[in-house]
Amino acid sequence: MNVLIATDMEGITGIDDCGDCLPSHPAAYARGRRLMTDEVLVAVEALREAGAGRISVGDWHMVGTNIERERMPAGIEVRPIADLALNEAEPSLEKAHGGPLDAVVMLGHHASTKNPRAFCSHTFIWEMEVSLGGVPLSETRTYAQALAAEGVPILVASGDRWMLEECDEGELGGARLIATKEGEGRAKARSREIATVHAELAEAIAAACAAPPPPPPTREYPAELVIAVEGEEIARKTVGDAGELLTAIADVFRTSQVSREYRQLAKLLPAGHDSRLRAAQRRAGSLISRPVMAAKERRWLAQAPSPAHPAGQSG
Repeated sequence: MNVLIATDMEGITGIDDCGDCLPSHPAAYARGRRLMTDEVLVAVEALREAGAGRISVGDWHMVGTNIERERMPAGIEVRPIADLALNEAEPSLEKAHGGPLDAVVMLGHHASTKNPRAFCSHTFIWEMEVSLGGVPLSETRTYAQALAAEGVPILVASGDRWMLEECDEGELGGARLIATKEGEGRAKARSREIATVHAELAEAIAAACAAPPPPPPTREYPAELVIAVEGEEIARKTVGDAGELLTAIADVFRTSQVSREYRQLAKLLPAGHDSRLRAAQRRAGSLISRPVMAAKERRWLAQAPSPAHPAGQSG
């Protein structure tokens, strides 16, 4: 079984402050990188114990320079999201893996932009909203459609409780779902105990590998895709089937102003092995980009919708 571990950062256990996810908060971000890498290593070990073949790790937060690559076991390739977002005319999860793909583990994911209770809620970038047929899409729901088109199952999906609750029953196929935390609005979350979540992840991966679940189902097509940034619509188009959705979103992303900003960030925070040179380049890039990122962060937090319930209260 060839498996892609597609990991974001905001839904990782123990990351409970938005600064943990941002290079503009160096000390907090260093802690976030460590926690993200810890959780990825739990998934890698569980997959290897279950007999998985080729395992790759998709670093899908920001431009993909978050996982501590020097801690990865031999034979585990880390592939940054910037490669898929910027360089693939027709992106797919198989291309993200770099070869034949049998299953995906989705770690550390978050809810869509307008979810009022969710931690670090956004869709692909800050202030972007994506809807299909009038339904708001998170990144997780979008990737599920790509996997539906490719016929690839999700073994396990983990992240913020509110991300999981956005999904319809069965929308992620037969994936085993693990809530790592409960968001208390965009800036804060309350994680479950780290050791407990890691044990649940390992057990869920082992069980899913022993009895692989069905892939996600497709939504109803054709459907209208609408994308807005900062409340302003930048695209409206009809998507014919599940296989077109990821390409349609990528096309809009690459041809918009947000892509130019993203490319600049990818240059400032270059991916690759954690050599001294690369590390120095990323530190310098963080310093250069910090004022712009801090300004965007303040606006993103200020524009967050008010939670429907007091922090920490379910309902």
